[in-house]
Amino acid sequence: MSSENAPDLALFRNQVVNTLREWYVLASDSIASLLEGRSLQNPAKDLWLLGKHYELGEQVDEQAWEGAGYSAEVLGDFSRLIWCTYRSQYPPIAPSAFTTDAGWGCMLRAGQTLLAQALQLHHFGRDWSFSWDGALDKDVRRRELYTDIVKQFFDDYSSSSTFSIHRMASLGKQFEGKDIGEWFGPYGTAAIIRELARQAAHELSVYTTTDGVVYLADICEHDFKPTLILVASMLGIDRVNPVYYPFIQASLTLPQSAGVAGGRPSSALYFAGFQGDELLYLDPHFTRPAVARRPEDRYSQSDLASYSCNVPRRIALNRLDPCMVFGYYCGTLESLIDLRSRIELLADDGMRTIMSFDNGHAPTATLSAPGTPRSQGGGGSLLKKLPPSCSDSEESAGPRSGSGEVVLEGECSEEEWVTEL
Repeated sequence: MSSENAPDLALFRNQVVNTLREWYVLASDSIASLLEGRSLQNPAKDLWLLGKHYELGEQVDEQAWEGAGYSAEVLGDFSRLIWCTYRSQYPPIAPSAFTTDAGWGCMLRAGQTLLAQALQLHHFGRDWSFSWDGALDKDVRRRELYTDIVKQFFDDYSSSSTFSIHRMASLGKQFEGKDIGEWFGPYGTAAIIRELARQAAHELSVYTTTDGVVYLADICEHDFKPTLILVASMLGIDRVNPVYYPFIQASLTLPQSAGVAGGRPSSALYFAGFQGDELLYLDPHFTRPAVARRPEDRYSQSDLASYSCNVPRRIALNRLDPCMVFGYYCGTLESLIDLRSRIELLADDGMRTIMSFDNGHAPTATLSAPGTPRSQGGGGSLLKKLPPSCSDSEESAGPRSGSGEVVLEGECSEEEWVTEL
């Protein structure tokens, strides 16, 4: 076979695999629902999507399982989520020969998807839209911003591809001893996102915690900077403990919610909302060709269409893997204070929450890179011994390097935070 036909063959193979994946997801979800006694014909009438509530009323019917039963408003909102999936036909991830992440990059893609929603919240807020072909200044500006966000996840080493699969996989090798092509878990993915944001001096600060404690003085060490808080948690052993179901749902109702990176056992997904006892998700397990670079960054809507999905899928809470990363975007100090108030109110009402807040600095923190600023680290060790199902060494154990024990000494006093918060 000539090399000229190779891209067409790869595209055809991806289409076949994606079609089979679509059929498998629908069939397995439908069979599981029937076995569990749940009815696809009578879904809940209320839906939450990243802090926004929809009263579906009588519009929901049996087609809602496949997305066709939702209103144009719900589908439009869902389609504005940036969807990061497996890609192929991109430059090799040096020093390997990998030109696709199919089969190993699903959690990295779920982490990219979570981060992409945080960036949209940062630039656009929660309610936004634009006409791709519109000539109004508002449309032009939003189109440019949207394109700039998506480009940060392009699959190469370009300076604009801040969070590319290339950089994420390469950082895993540098800091966690992972070979490119090995599977990452939620904990490692959170650490990599934080480190890439730090290296790029990104406009969005990333704070991570694995013990559930958010140390506020670490976030406000200097002037407050818009921050994505990533809370990595294990909520059970083989499955999520049902006591955490209410918090998972409540988390997705918060205005600060950027979604959850989690999934089924051994299959990562991104969760953006819920309907009844089922979560709405984006699935990264669809392989698409990498988007080609355009001269002067002139991308059309069709160029970036593969970063959008207009078919919501649902999965029952009792089918989730217990290890996941919750994302919260706080664009202002007031938003951070509001997040704390909302989480503490849930706890006061008797809900089992997965996070708490402390006014001071973390007493100690093992950072994944020496010199990581406190405003981008914090909240417990990302390299400590992890539960087996959450550990990034679940499929392969490699030496971890680059860690250092750092004693944090704060500039913001605890008394100031008590007064402020």
